[in-house]
Amino acid sequence: MRIRWKLFWLLAALSLVPLLLLRINSQFALSRLSDKLSARVGAHLVEEARTRMGRLVEDHARLLQSRRQALGLAVSMQAMAVEEALRNPSPPPLDPARVILLAAGPDRGMGRGMMGKGPESAVAGDDGRPGPDDDGLVDTPGYFRIAPDGTALPLPIDKNRLTLRLPSRLDRQRAQPRLDALATLLGPCRRIASDMGPLAHIQATLLADGLGALYPAKAIASDAFDPRQSPWYLAALALPGPVWTSPQPEPGTGRVSVAVSSRVTGPDKAPAGATAIFTPLDDLLASVTMPGHIAGDLRTYLVVTEPDGAGRPALLVEAGEVRRSHEHGHGHGWRAYVTPSPLGSPDTDVLGAMAEDVAGGTSGVRRLTYEGQDCLAAYARTADNEALLQIAPVAEVLAEARAVAADVEASIRRLYVFGSLIAVAVMIALAFLSFSASRAVTRPILALTRAARRLADGDFSARVARPGQDEIGELGRVFNELAPRLDAHMRLCETVSLASEIQRSLLPAEPPDVPGLSLAGTSRYCDETGGDYFDFLPFDGAKAGLLGVALGDVSGHGLEAALLMTTARALLRPRAAAPGAPAAIVADVNRELTRDTYGTGRFMTLFYLEIDRAAGTAAYARAGHDPAFLFDPATGRVTELTAKGMALGVAEEARYETGTVAGLAPGQVILIGSDGLWEAENEAGKMFGKDRTRAILAQAAPKGAQAVLDALFAALDAFRGARPLDDDVTLVVIAVTAPPQPRRPHAAQ
Repeated sequence: MRIRWKLFWLLAALSLVPLLLLRINSQFALSRLSDKLSARVGAHLVEEARTRMGRLVEDHARLLQSRRQALGLAVSMQAMAVEEALRNPSPPPLDPARVILLAAGPDRGMGRGMMGKGPESAVAGDDGRPGPDDDGLVDTPGYFRIAPDGTALPLPIDKNRLTLRLPSRLDRQRAQPRLDALATLLGPCRRIASDMGPLAHIQATLLADGLGALYPAKAIASDAFDPRQSPWYLAALALPGPVWTSPQPEPGTGRVSVAVSSRVTGPDKAPAGATAIFTPLDDLLASVTMPGHIAGDLRTYLVVTEPDGAGRPALLVEAGEVRRSHEHGHGHGWRAYVTPSPLGSPDTDVLGAMAEDVAGGTSGVRRLTYEGQDCLAAYARTADNEALLQIAPVAEVLAEARAVAADVEASIRRLYVFGSLIAVAVMIALAFLSFSASRAVTRPILALTRAARRLADGDFSARVARPGQDEIGELGRVFNELAPRLDAHMRLCETVSLASEIQRSLLPAEPPDVPGLSLAGTSRYCDETGGDYFDFLPFDGAKAGLLGVALGDVSGHGLEAALLMTTARALLRPRAAAPGAPAAIVADVNRELTRDTYGTGRFMTLFYLEIDRAAGTAAYARAGHDPAFLFDPATGRVTELTAKGMALGVAEEARYETGTVAGLAPGQVILIGSDGLWEAENEAGKMFGKDRTRAILAQAAPKGAQAVLDALFAALDAFRGARPLDDDVTLVVIAVTAPPQPRRPHAAQ
């Protein structure tokens, strides 16, 4: 039995049964989904969305309260750690490798640490930036500081060290025991930061004498103000237990944060200071919401109510402008606080009703205009006169409500879990099967891989020795057949590349300089080798003073088309130089070409034109080619130059007629092109068309031949967009720039 069948039946036994169960479960879930959706066809989607948003915002509010409880418990543990450290009569000496000691003076932003040049020393300039001795401080995601202009600047920190703040008014020797005690807080702070994650963004401890500890370590401190006047410190001393303060800039970063603080007592049970945990407001809100669960543009805010001028409650967002005290310079750090700002909506009545609900501790969902959009606003109580507010555009809420109703989510979730278990089981079984069968299967595959690498390196003699009789052996035999074919294909590619170079070299590099005429022409091929051809033929001898212009289009593309084009060019050039009208020239070329192409199905269209500058006339013949266009500025019209004649290579005795143009005047422009231009299609399947070609010709004709050529190709590229060309495009433009110049008698002779 072939390996294919062995593996088929084994894999079928391992995979079909789980897949069948998965299919049955999927069908059951979809059936339930269909029944439930059918039963709710008449339900109003907006009301459904209001219910969902109200329920979710209450869940988020409860989750926010749990986050606050966790942070309150964490700050209580932090306070216990501080009290335990202060009660220790002989704390271990301060370890310089675990501490950055910063001393600040009132007349400068930062001073040098008082412990020499060890790792704990730091120097910073007046701008508060870390100094050059801050070894170990690194830029960490989530830690940055807000500059006065509002930009975010890097804030290097070290999660393995503490920053101890020594006010300049304190004696280092007397403060050393308390510094040693504060240094022992590194372990508790790290544990709390590990447990709380990004919510414990900054942990600060401040003693009554101004000594302070900050985790993680950063080299920013200042004595331009007294941090014991900060709101969180005063609130902790005034009230027992964990105390929450309103949003305020975070110490050392300026980010809008909420702080939970707790009083710290000394060995004598008297207040010895306070400790706090700062959480950026955006991180706190992000931890309780799930982006995109209701709408992709869901906005979440903490709002409060305050009486307005009339004594009625007004709704304010606890994330407004940052006000700074100007008593001491720029008022860096802890003295800055946040002023709640009004919620921007023109629906004052709705805002008033929402403020009444928040003041009364009532949850609700209301519809209002926010940032120019019709929105649903859901709010739920989080504290006295405070609520969690979530705003979502109605358009997104409706789309989400249609797509993910609560019961549908539950069904899909069960289907996903069950399918995942089946997929895991199948993967484990297949992995075990692959491991067991690897010895028998991988050996020939490795041999085939080595041969393939040799082939990829250009060794076309690479072969697989002694391929077996199974599918892998069949693959080896195919590989052995592939190598010589690939060798032949590479040689063919080289031949095609050479043919392409030869073909392009046969086209005019630039038009000839003919007095009174402006000439331009080019070809753009859709393959490496194309079938389009154009040529300028300045004559001497009997046809001196005439200029021949030819443009041909060979059927098909590729190498055969290029060879036929080259043959036609070789036949046309010597025949055009001999006497004869354009019709006779084309007929002779057709006769010779048909003898080569008869029975092959290959043919070529041709437009051949001769211009007599002295007489101001032109004569032309068409061999199945589209007519040329003539723009006359006197009338502003574009006419076609047409004459009868079938394509070259179809019938040996085909007849052609000569058309003429008399009275060529300055400003007239002749455009000869291949059908690849007007039959080009854009991504929508619409053709470029001859009407568009005529319009562009008339518009660009006064600017000269090259301008017409550039305008047509620019319009073609803009029209087709990303769609590639399906056919070669060749254009020749002849613009008359001067009146006819009769030949002088001796020149004619």
